[in-house]
Amino acid sequence: MFVRNSWYVAAWSDELRDMPLGLVLLREPIVLFRDADDAPVALEDRCVHRRVPLSMGTVSGGRIQCTYHGFVYDRTGACVAIPGQSSIPAEARIRSYPVVDRHGCIFVWMGSPERADEGLIPDFETLKKPGYGVTRKHVRLETHYQLIIDNLLDLSHLAYLHASSVGQAELAELARVTTEVEGDIVRVSRWTLDVPAVRTYLQFGRYETNIDRWQISEFRPPCFFIIDNGAASTGTGAAEGKTGENRWGFNVCHGITPETDRTTHYFWALSHEFSDTQDRLQEFYRQQHAVVGEDISIFEAQQKNIDLDPTARTVDFKYDAGPLRARKIMERMVAEEAAAP
Repeated sequence: MFVRNSWYVAAWSDELRDMPLGLVLLREPIVLFRDADDAPVALEDRCVHRRVPLSMGTVSGGRIQCTYHGFVYDRTGACVAIPGQSSIPAEARIRSYPVVDRHGCIFVWMGSPERADEGLIPDFETLKKPGYGVTRKHVRLETHYQLIIDNLLDLSHLAYLHASSVGQAELAELARVTTEVEGDIVRVSRWTLDVPAVRTYLQFGRYETNIDRWQISEFRPPCFFIIDNGAASTGTGAAEGKTGENRWGFNVCHGITPETDRTTHYFWALSHEFSDTQDRLQEFYRQQHAVVGEDISIFEAQQKNIDLDPTARTVDFKYDAGPLRARKIMERMVAEEAAAP
């Protein structure tokens, strides 16, 4: 069901403050907190004594104390104090997880600790890039994580679902779409040339002529996306790799973290390098979060129909090349882990 030997986004860095944070990742209860040096800690969210979630407890001196009987655990998961008892059984230990705070994200490795490789953490560098504005969200959804992956690799839906802001019919009717696979990375590039600027692009790109639009979705399995959205004045060479005139755009980084087989933690962060008034920036952010809200309404509606009849027939069409390649890669990765000794 899940690829375990991978990093997953568990929280935004600023979600992890003074109180412990409890959540479920890949059907495993996790508690996050910060130690005395402000470094993140990820432990099994279950006291060894009576299985009470440690996230209900308190953090002091970089250690976490269970709220039920006061057992205290350090960052390695070892129980280091039991009230009224000087000896601590060696088996009084819970699982600890490799965890990294980078790009404003808390990444947790859910598989074998000895295989944790920080070089596999996705490059979300635009989220911390000097001069860039960033807005971010984290929501828990009643949906299977694969539905989100499908959505982000087929952006033809912008033409209809997001018609009030970033969508236009040409994105589905006239787009030049290519799907590339490099190892396990799937990249879908969508170019729509010589089209009118729609609401968001008119309002924030300030275009007075037609534009050449691009949307480049890069999927890094099992759970990361970086999507480059933008435009330049028509005929100024953007589609041929040139800079293009009157260039405007933004990036969106996505972390898609399964909670269970039908619930998901969804993280997304929009980054951009244009400057504007605070009022205009807030309106831009409002529009973009509304776009994701429209997607979320679809994911949860899909899941309800799937739950009613998981065997109902579906029909693929030409823009499904990216999602289908991603599904095959995910199926292979899950099968390989299941077959490993």
